[in-house]
Amino acid sequence: MLSIKEKKSLILRVLAVVLAALILLSIMRILIISEELPKSDSMHLLFIKEIIFSMVSALFVAVLIYIIVKEDVQKINTKAVNYAFTDGLTGLYNRHYLNDFLQKFRILHKKDSVFAVAFIDIDKFKEINDTLGHIAGDCILRCLALKLKSLTRATDILCRYGGEEFVIIYSDISKEDIVEKMQQIRVSVQNMSFDCDRTDITISIGLSFGKKGDDINKILQESDEALYMAKNAGRNFVKVFDKEDENKSL
Repeated sequence: MLSIKEKKSLILRVLAVVLAALILLSIMRILIISEELPKSDSMHLLFIKEIIFSMVSALFVAVLIYIIVKEDVQKINTKAVNYAFTDGLTGLYNRHYLNDFLQKFRILHKKDSVFAVAFIDIDKFKEINDTLGHIAGDCILRCLALKLKSLTRATDILCRYGGEEFVIIYSDISKEDIVEKMQQIRVSVQNMSFDCDRTDITISIGLSFGKKGDDINKILQESDEALYMAKNAGRNFVKVFDKEDENKSL
């Protein structure tokens, strides 16, 4: 993937190579012409004209090359971004995309708005892989990814975090709405019939909230802790991270 800086550098390198080639050709032309013409001041004028012609030609060729390859470069960039930031199994964003998003989140996040991070884990997924095999496990991951995608908004960030874990980042939504939304997702997955060797699963969800000025990486860690609370509660639960409980344990 080429950045804007790298694109500019590539154009400048192309321009430099073309300009050097044209200047070399111009010098050769002048040397050939100078052997056939008598020495005079007109040779200096000819040399200046040739240099100007070379510079203009180099600029024209560079622009022409850029126009020709611009679309191809954009396609390559798009494919590179998709390959780097997309999970090959589920088609969702992957952890690389999430890390990139977390770095930019402070700039993208609107002021005075609440955001939430949900950590989702398939209950007893290892047993599915051990008893039914990884093909069945992959099938469940793909089906769950499609289900989660259908239950999230276009503005939500849905990623496969790794293994059987998924992360959803919500912005501009109330705490009450997001808790209700998580319960809807949990129940919807519980009632879903998977077109795999195993037709039913449950999920556990950990949830944490943040506001302006909060470190989203810390909120992500808190939602992971809430996920373990849901697991310890017996699985198939939604648990919200309680900052007061954390302060009591300090």
